[in-house]
Amino acid sequence: MTIYEADWVCPISSYPIRNGKLAVDNGKIVPLPLGEGGRAREARARQGEALIKGAPGEGRNLVTFPGCAIIPGFVNAHSHLELTILRGFLEDLSFTDWVPKLTRTKYQHLTRDELLASASLGCVEMIRAGVTCLGEVMDLGTAWQAMRQFGLQGIAYQEVFGPAESQADEAIADLQKKIDAYRPAQTDTLRLGVSPHAPYTVSPKLFQAVNRFAEQESLRMTTHIAESEDEGMFVRWSAGVFAKRWAERGIALVPAGCSPLAYLNGLGLLRPEMLLVHAINLEDTDFDLLRSKQPALVHCPKSNAKLAHGVARMPEIRDTGITIGLGTDSVASNNVVDMFEEMRAAIFQQRARTKQLDAINAESAFRMATLGGAECLGLSKLLGSLDPGKRADFVVIDLTDPAVQPVYDPITAMVYSASRHNVRATFIGGREMRVDSKDLIEECAAIAERLMGLHKK
Repeated sequence: MTIYEADWVCPISSYPIRNGKLAVDNGKIVPLPLGEGGRAREARARQGEALIKGAPGEGRNLVTFPGCAIIPGFVNAHSHLELTILRGFLEDLSFTDWVPKLTRTKYQHLTRDELLASASLGCVEMIRAGVTCLGEVMDLGTAWQAMRQFGLQGIAYQEVFGPAESQADEAIADLQKKIDAYRPAQTDTLRLGVSPHAPYTVSPKLFQAVNRFAEQESLRMTTHIAESEDEGMFVRWSAGVFAKRWAERGIALVPAGCSPLAYLNGLGLLRPEMLLVHAINLEDTDFDLLRSKQPALVHCPKSNAKLAHGVARMPEIRDTGITIGLGTDSVASNNVVDMFEEMRAAIFQQRARTKQLDAINAESAFRMATLGGAECLGLSKLLGSLDPGKRADFVVIDLTDPAVQPVYDPITAMVYSASRHNVRATFIGGREMRVDSKDLIEECAAIAERLMGLHKK
């Protein structure tokens, strides 16, 4: 057993503990041994020094992190590891130009090995930013391979595409093949899911087929929905840029005459196992659907803003009672993985939009970034807070940075002042993750050099 001690332990499921301790055994959080919860800090510290030096101590080691806080590993509830190599490649494009350039580059100019390097670089970035669990949306399976290699937990949602009805059967057969291939490597906390991409890339027939497949295979789902005004025009009126592109490909267009969220509901996809991504452009009637169907939702404030999609109505969404997590989206639409930045963006955007200080507070944002995300992924019994019986996935945050000091309250100090650079250590399954990324960075730099000529096209 190892006991970790810090100035603060922040379980999330309960109040922060001053001069707290976290006991870990066999990769799990365990109750503190009797006598370890008292206030005799000096005596315990002296005992800890002896244990660290190897002196007998009832089989226990004490590791101290002075000036730090121990928190649950962040749960990044929406990510795209495969797209890490496209950081900075798609800058200042409209979304309707951003999507096709991304697609062309991925399929026409990158090999699977290069996309594996991209996903691996993304995993390194996650770990160094204190992220231990992902709601990962993947296409070619390289993210599943990289997550397993680097020990990241969560759900890898296999993406599905097919705007033409004629593509549905083939898409489902391909989905079945991929799930069957990946499934033997599943664990209790590293699972598979499915992701019909979005209304403008998936036909109604395929949406329903994926939904049936998910129910039959007991898989959770996620989809991008209500992300942009262009998507809303496409769904309601079969109009706009996406509709024009369908028409150019000879794909039949049938306007749904409703909001994107109501469209999903009409296809039977709104249920608790569904994780909605973005949900920026909601209509007033959509809130009743959220309230009655209770899907989960992941909020991506920085990506939403960078792509000029707008600000989601988060306090109103919260009031429906649904589960809410926080995500970065891909670094192709965000640039950095930093859950502290994401929490601040979530708070400040809502305060600016509503002019209400209590629109989202620091405690709520921190919960969204940890336990809320685990709830979105259906993993909260095993991850997301520092409770006995859960995996020992935790992060040590250095609070001694002058930019963070002084600390009156650890949660507000971290939410409003800390950054990924304050992550001192990341533990997954009780093991500190130390990654040598020199060769990987050089490999990705070489890939980027080859793509340079496409950058301005």
